[in-house]
Amino acid sequence: MITTHQNGGAITVMLAARAINPLSRLFQRELAALIDILEAKRTTLHGVIIGFHAEPSDFDHELEHLMALTAAQAGDCMLMLGAYNALLRRLESLGIPVIATLSGAVSGHALGLALACHRRISLDDATFSLPQVQLGVAPVAGEIARTVRLAGLQAAMPLLLEGVPLSAEQALHAGLLHGMADNVEDAAELVRDAMDTDAIAAQPWDIKGYRLPGGALNSAPLQTLLQMAPAMLRERTGGHLPAPEAILCAMVEGLQVDFDSALLIESRYFCQTAIHPVAYNLMRLSQLRANFAAPAALELAAALHTRYADEVRALRAAAVPEALLRNAARAAGLPAPPDTVEGAVAAIENQDVPPLAFADVRDRLLYALSTTAQDQVESGVISGDEADLISVRLFGFPAHTGGAIRFVQNIGAQRYAELASGDLAPAIQRS
Repeated sequence: MITTHQNGGAITVMLAARAINPLSRLFQRELAALIDILEAKRTTLHGVIIGFHAEPSDFDHELEHLMALTAAQAGDCMLMLGAYNALLRRLESLGIPVIATLSGAVSGHALGLALACHRRISLDDATFSLPQVQLGVAPVAGEIARTVRLAGLQAAMPLLLEGVPLSAEQALHAGLLHGMADNVEDAAELVRDAMDTDAIAAQPWDIKGYRLPGGALNSAPLQTLLQMAPAMLRERTGGHLPAPEAILCAMVEGLQVDFDSALLIESRYFCQTAIHPVAYNLMRLSQLRANFAAPAALELAAALHTRYADEVRALRAAAVPEALLRNAARAAGLPAPPDTVEGAVAAIENQDVPPLAFADVRDRLLYALSTTAQDQVESGVISGDEADLISVRLFGFPAHTGGAIRFVQNIGAQRYAELASGDLAPAIQRS
């Protein structure tokens, strides 16, 4: 997991990127043992070089633990994160330069650990990402606090709020890198320069006079941005994804306190998002597999598209206003209703039909699709897991629900049956 090699006054450390996990006691023990060694030797060292094995990092190694996390375990989660953050702060406080050498795909907690180093040197083909938001959770272990303090609030937003990967050039421009080279030899020269006797072995925010890149939080441009940001997030997510909003809160709140308090705030938002049902649904979907080109997959997708068009047509025939229909579809997280000319005509011809409530329109769309998916599963054509993934990827069923079958499971069979015989009966009985 962690190997070391000393060459004169420098120690080279190699870590397995996939093993880096703030919530792993095993990894914490190994990291603590490494830091103990570095602290014992620091008077004889002039630098520590940290590299990562080339394979890309992902969350498959920790998803099972996160998916099993409950509210009752939040306290233990906070303690684990506190211990991990203390380890990274010890690394930052060694008093000698700690340089990360980066190449390939540097993602998630591997990037988080690299951000705790004093300098980051990269090959120009490297990419950098914090994709946790795409799984419904907030980045943690300083990944928010350090990114914002290095890049500034606005520059950090795409990386943190959307999980957008950055090229090495983009990361350098954002202030996340200190040097970039197109070959290993030139990168090694940059590392040697970073271990110069005059090198600063501290993080910018630990040095007196630190200023936030891109302007202070109370500057006019950032105040304008922060007034707009929540609405922009809600427009993008439809209000269905808690993680982006939690991350934005952690970014802003963390800048109003000292760094260690920012780490605590970040940990709390991580635990809050990790125990949310949306995170479970998104993580579960990320683990599912299906052959999207298989006849059964295409058949299910076609059935969903047909059923959606039929339900939209029926709602228009029931005199549902077009604006209400489109807003209800958006509120559900569904694609925009397809155009059906005959449906629009029918709506005009049935103006005496009692109007449907907004929530009923939204739910009828979701229930019509979920029952169609259930029919396919019950016929044995496809499994429930496959139906969930296909309904999301090939049709556009809202991912935050976990898919068309998971949607029913979340409601519960009894409640679903009650609705089936009530206001949503028209949608369900047409299946």
